[in-house]
Amino acid sequence: MGKTWIIPKDAIQPTINKEAYIEDKIYQDEKSQTVLIVGGGISGVFAAIRIKEKHPSFKVSIFEKNNKLLRKIYATGNGRCNFANQGILTKKYTNEDFVLPIIQEFSYAHIVRYFDKLGIKYKSVNDLLYPMSDSAETVALMLNKKVEELKLEIHLEESVIDYTAGHLITNKGMYHYDHLIIAAGGKAAPQFGSDGSIFNILIKHGYSLVEARPSLCPIKVKENVNLIEGIRAKARVSLIVDGKQKHIEDGELLFKKNGLSGIVIFNISHFINAEKNSKLVQICIDFAPDCGKIEKDQYVQYLHPRLASYLVRNNLDIHRTVYTFKGLFDFLNAQVTSGGVSINEVNSNLSSFRENKVCFIGEVIDVDGVCGGFNIMWALASAEKVSNNLFAYGKESTRT
Repeated sequence: MGKTWIIPKDAIQPTINKEAYIEDKIYQDEKSQTVLIVGGGISGVFAAIRIKEKHPSFKVSIFEKNNKLLRKIYATGNGRCNFANQGILTKKYTNEDFVLPIIQEFSYAHIVRYFDKLGIKYKSVNDLLYPMSDSAETVALMLNKKVEELKLEIHLEESVIDYTAGHLITNKGMYHYDHLIIAAGGKAAPQFGSDGSIFNILIKHGYSLVEARPSLCPIKVKENVNLIEGIRAKARVSLIVDGKQKHIEDGELLFKKNGLSGIVIFNISHFINAEKNSKLVQICIDFAPDCGKIEKDQYVQYLHPRLASYLVRNNLDIHRTVYTFKGLFDFLNAQVTSGGVSINEVNSNLSSFRENKVCFIGEVIDVDGVCGGFNIMWALASAEKVSNNLFAYGKESTRT
């Protein structure tokens, strides 16, 4: 009305923080630099894009052992790619004191704003953010489109053997670099190329590594659950370590041969990895958390008949069925890696204390989060951190 906007009371308000703008500075570099990135996952690809946008004269190359970039992203979120989370960030990551300042600099709001520029529209499901298309392929397609637009140099089916001060050595040759970014991931989902081979190279260079373990994966239990394999149940699941409750969460679990699965169990695996020197780890399940006392002959009214029969036959309590942790499923069944390059090996800008002009981003560092887009947020935020802090050369101008 005139120069005034009249907003209906029932209008849906924007969810993105207006202050979450992305300041892109283009550096008019006096001297071109060569940046080599090891790993063509989302952290490596995003770092390459952001560095090239800010430093057009830099030569930026990605080295990927697969035959295409972003292999792992296609499987993220069961193919839907939950790429961010607008909920609370605390108690979602290992080493959160190290992680949170970096993610707060490039939060979910920054991710959404930048993805929108790429043509990736989003929708929210509770706190989870997905591409509007509900397809991880959209994210991969738009990132690849940007890679082509910026004319980044891509080396596919090329494996890194080693590196020296100033040169990267692969199975196809030797390449000079001014800056080396290691974004090679961990050991999880080796079928997508992250087989942990980079860790052997880093050990030779003297880096301290935290033992790599599968995370966000199914859990093996000592009790026999084979008779209820394939059954799903909504429940309240608690992690009990040496008699103390460490985590509790509601969600759907799935019984597998020799173990438990489902998102709630994946998150439990994350918290199990955080426990060191524990003697007894148990998973306690309440199959009817919002109900009062239930007699055994009533279990079938609340549960799948086969699950109800299993509980009754084994004299198990519907409100407190306890399983004993035996181990984690292997890396082939894991979504992310717990462990990697110790955070003590890098500064707050993710540059190596040990070697000049070398830095680390993404899953290769000892950082992992629970399910819900948190791991992709770390991949993107760590890539953005490096692009903002490693290459302050020459005169700069602000993009309009």
